[in-house]
Amino acid sequence: MRVKKLRDLMEKEALDYVILSPGSNTFYLTGFFEEQMERPLFLIISKDDEFFLAPKLYEEQLEKTKIATISYEDGENPYSKLTLKTGSSIGVDDQLWSVFLIQIINNFKPSKIIEASKMLRKLRAIKDDQEISTMKEGIKIAEKSFLQFLDYVTEGIPECKLANILEEKFIENGADGYSFKTILTSGPNTSMPHLRCTDRKINRNEPIIVDFGVKYKNYSTDTTRVVSIGNVSEDVKKVYEIVKEAQISAENGEENMTAMKIDSLAREKITMAGYGKFFIHRTGHGIGIDVHEDPYISQDNLERVTNGMIFTVEPGIYVPGKFGIRIEDMVFMEKRGKPLNSLEKNIFIV
Repeated sequence: MRVKKLRDLMEKEALDYVILSPGSNTFYLTGFFEEQMERPLFLIISKDDEFFLAPKLYEEQLEKTKIATISYEDGENPYSKLTLKTGSSIGVDDQLWSVFLIQIINNFKPSKIIEASKMLRKLRAIKDDQEISTMKEGIKIAEKSFLQFLDYVTEGIPECKLANILEEKFIENGADGYSFKTILTSGPNTSMPHLRCTDRKINRNEPIIVDFGVKYKNYSTDTTRVVSIGNVSEDVKKVYEIVKEAQISAENGEENMTAMKIDSLAREKITMAGYGKFFIHRTGHGIGIDVHEDPYISQDNLERVTNGMIFTVEPGIYVPGKFGIRIEDMVFMEKRGKPLNSLEKNIFIV
């Protein structure tokens, strides 16, 4: 069904072939997941056929996909195994290595090359029931791990050691691993949104940002909460309430609102409170197989957010050199936004 939908889009784009490398697009279409190695491994889809070109060592793995495989041995020229029409129009995976694309160009001299994501991102943005169920299970694992991890938040422990403990909990609770390297910062480090962690030691009465996600059955989660050992300052409490109000406002976006409008629901709350210049990133992003997918909940995105999309809502305020606050949940659009997380939105005091 997914391949058929892709073929319909290929026809609209007047494409003869789509050539995908191992990764999220190939997994979405076939269930096969592998890393790209130095040997060419492609999924090739035409108007009436689909097949893998792969090193012989992948033959048995690929049998499970029920898709034909053209295999080659070491020493063979893999491109000689292909019968792509010279001068054809092709869509290529965004992650296709340039060394492979150069060989495709030199061997088959395509008349047109476009990014395959132009079509696939439209398909992947709408989640089916199985995808939604898998992601909900992933969230349960992530949240269970976070709640267990709180027992280890103690004064004097380094940020990175604490982040590693959380990631160990992911595995213990059944995740495949993390969907991105955990962001765990404390005190003044929290004013840098994408600082991962440092050797700084956790102190009492300061905000700790924990931005975390698991990989479960090749799907991703992404959540952010704020933790503190003891109470935080009144300034932090004030900013926290502003961010929470902004986050809840954007979560309540409605079907067919533009991504820009949903972004504005959060941004206007923060701006009206006088902190607009300290909200320095978009409000959120789609999530699925990849942590970052369409739709992007940003100030310049006029795409409409429709039923079946899952995206994050994660506004933040970051005061340089002092502190930052961010709250993030995953939201499913179903006439209105429906948060998939169950963790409370208050600061977790330990």
